[in-house]
Amino acid sequence: MNSSATYAFYGSLRRGMANYKIYESSLEYIKTVRLSGFRLYSLPNYPFAVRSMDDKDVIVAELFKVMDKQAEQRIHALELSVGYYYDEVLVEGRSAGIYLYKSAGNHPPVEHGDWVHFFGA
Repeated sequence: MNSSATYAFYGSLRRGMANYKIYESSLEYIKTVRLSGFRLYSLPNYPFAVRSMDDKDVIVAELFKVMDKQAEQRIHALELSVGYYYDEVLVEGRSAGIYLYKSAGNHPPVEHGDWVHFFGA
């Protein structure tokens, strides 16, 4: 988990989405960012991102500070339990935790990299 409890969430933990509503009281929104070098893909009900190493590939993420250690641990366990692995990304000089998949498989890409827009929230 991230030493400063700062995370870049790009899917169901973004504002207005299902898991955000569960953890909202423990999350402090910092700002919305665009992360280069990642591609977003769709599973039936949630997204996953993979590192693409191509700066033209961009995903939209929201930076949050998780204010409650127990909530942070629950989020971490949830993400790992559904196949993500934990990594970190530098965002404007700040290290943020991010949950990624190792490969895209044959899942459809989210071309614009914005899950909230794609999902229709």
